[in-house]
Amino acid sequence: MNKIFGGLISVILLGIYVHLIYVAVDVANCVGTAGCKAYVAAYFNDGMSQALSVIGGLISALVIAELALAKPGDAPGTRVLDSGASTGAVRTVAVVSVLFVLVWIGAGLTAFLVGLYHPTALPVLTTHGQAWLGLAVSAAYAYFGLSPSANGGGK
Repeated sequence: MNKIFGGLISVILLGIYVHLIYVAVDVANCVGTAGCKAYVAAYFNDGMSQALSVIGGLISALVIAELALAKPGDAPGTRVLDSGASTGAVRTVAVVSVLFVLVWIGAGLTAFLVGLYHPTALPVLTTHGQAWLGLAVSAAYAYFGLSPSANGGGK
């Protein structure tokens, strides 16, 4: 039962994260367009900025941790299931986990790209996008089991 609630909370936080990115992108695009009054910079308030930073960090930490614990080639998240879990349960967890990671990638990449085109329109979005890029690289390193070595190569 705690796995279900944990998963539900994670999905809810991801939804809030995507919503905040969506609103921030609307604001950045509006601020970057002459004459646009629909989403002024003040629309994305301090609470939204703080929530984006905190929730974005939590989501990124979860993605990196799951990818670090998953075996390369295996879907993230399936490790939490019991060894006797049904095929349906394994498939459901795999699909939800992969969608979770893909949504995180999409939202973060959007923040990064919009931040490149409108770097001063909404600084919190630009900063978040740049931080996401570093975290995405960390996630890839974690999933593929790569680590820096003295000779510059991976494992």
